[in-house]
Amino acid sequence: MAKINTISLSGNSFVDIGTDNIIGIIVSNTDNEDVTIDLVIGGKILNGTTSTTGATFVLKDIPIPVGSSFVWDDDNILSGIFSSGSTVSKYDTLKRKFEILRNNTFLIRAGSGHTADVLLKRK
Repeated sequence: MAKINTISLSGNSFVDIGTDNIIGIIVSNTDNEDVTIDLVIGGKILNGTTSTTGATFVLKDIPIPVGSSFVWDDDNILSGIFSSGSTVSKYDTLKRKFEILRNNTFLIRAGSGHTADVLLKRK
């Protein structure tokens, strides 16, 4: 059975959403203008900051019009990333261990001055 988490985003500071397997994300624009969202893998120290130092973008500047939602569901692309033995391919030729340090996590944020609500479905 899936677990569901909800969070509210306000401003462009990152919010740590943890490392549990994410199998779906729904982001609803709760602002009165179009918003954007970013989802990154980065150090837990980025929580509450706007810094992207050392972060790897999973989603960047995803636009969500007023009254709309962004839905990324059912592809399990974010599940298992933090489990041991995960690998990453670069240009489908170079394979190496995807070393996720203990202090890394998923972080999400809305664009500057914007608000959005996020529903996370986890394994």
